[in-house]
Amino acid sequence: MDAPLQIIPKRFPQYDHFALNGNIDAQAETLLKELPARVRQPQVTIDFSSSGRINSMGIALLLRCFKAIREEKQADIELAGLTPMNTMLFKMTGIFLLATPAKG
Repeated sequence: MDAPLQIIPKRFPQYDHFALNGNIDAQAETLLKELPARVRQPQVTIDFSSSGRINSMGIALLLRCFKAIREEKQADIELAGLTPMNTMLFKMTGIFLLATPAKG
């Protein structure tokens, strides 16, 4: 999948939900910089079910995005739809210090 990143929001009464569709790389910078401003709830779910390739720049952008959500919005972040590769990558890069994998 070589599609540029799209962020698809869904609003629920208890939390914000954002589905990441496409690759997470340098081209995703603008969207990921804008994402914290779209957070309205104290709980955020980021869904990786339709995400594509995540490169090193994408990891750096996700770290900045998640840090901003935690610090500016005081929101907890849950990551859904992770592949085993995402899980390994996020453990190795410290993403799980800012966000937790969804249960079940």
